[in-house]
Amino acid sequence: MDIQVNKQLPVITINFDEVKSNLVENMEKYKGLVVTEDSLKDCKATQKDLAGLRNKLDTYRKDVKKEMEKPIKDFEGQCKELIGLIEDVEKPIKLGIVEFDNKKKEEKRLKAQEIIANTVIALGLEKKYSEQLTVLDKYLNLSASAKSVVEDIEQRAAALKQQQNSDKAKAEMLKATIETTLEGVNKSLKTPLEYENFEKYIEFGWDISRIVREINDRADLVRKAEQPKEEPKQEIELPTDLKPKTQIVKDTQEDEPLFYVDVHVEHGFKQIQALSKFLKDNGYVYKVHSKGKVK
Repeated sequence: MDIQVNKQLPVITINFDEVKSNLVENMEKYKGLVVTEDSLKDCKATQKDLAGLRNKLDTYRKDVKKEMEKPIKDFEGQCKELIGLIEDVEKPIKLGIVEFDNKKKEEKRLKAQEIIANTVIALGLEKKYSEQLTVLDKYLNLSASAKSVVEDIEQRAAALKQQQNSDKAKAEMLKATIETTLEGVNKSLKTPLEYENFEKYIEFGWDISRIVREINDRADLVRKAEQPKEEPKQEIELPTDLKPKTQIVKDTQEDEPLFYVDVHVEHGFKQIQALSKFLKDNGYVYKVHSKGKVK
């Protein structure tokens, strides 16, 4: 069925040159008008006349355009009516195709899930790794063959199995290192550190050096906490008759003769300081002629 259209392009002609020439001539007399207090009234009247002429010409343009567009709008309405007749029949068929495709995709999804479940069991994938073996969108394409889906699932599952084995080997190595480290530090602790306290760091993804450092730091804290606290020393009160009597040096009288002793003293640094303090505290006058370390 072909649509036959009898088209006649609209032809619009006006006396453009005549109107333009007349309009240009009439507009010349309005050019250069200056608005002053005396000419304000005339200028307002002139502007009103020009606006009326402009609106009249624009209204004429719109009316002619509307009249010329009427056949086009009638044509558009007829075409839309014909399109509607087709859509009324096409729409149910289109919906049926979508429902059929969705049904096929759901069948493919269930089949892929079944293949994945069997593969997980066959390879012994743990939950952490089996959860990564999901149904991909490409498995649902109507053009995807069952063979290609099986091959892709098996390939992905094999990679996950390899990752699982690698992670297990790494975890065993970490566990052995942690246990060895704990065995070493626990020899110097009364309260031993337990493996369970550090197992979580493996799940956190810590490397072995960081875990070992954590164990040693924890052991240092426990070791310091277990050190016995020093008891404060209590001064023993001696009986009065056993206390050393303090010698009271009497102040020298002005008329009492003075004596001197020139001695050389050798002892430890603290004892020399104590001697110096004793002499000062008890009123001795002394001079240091030389001092130094005994060779």
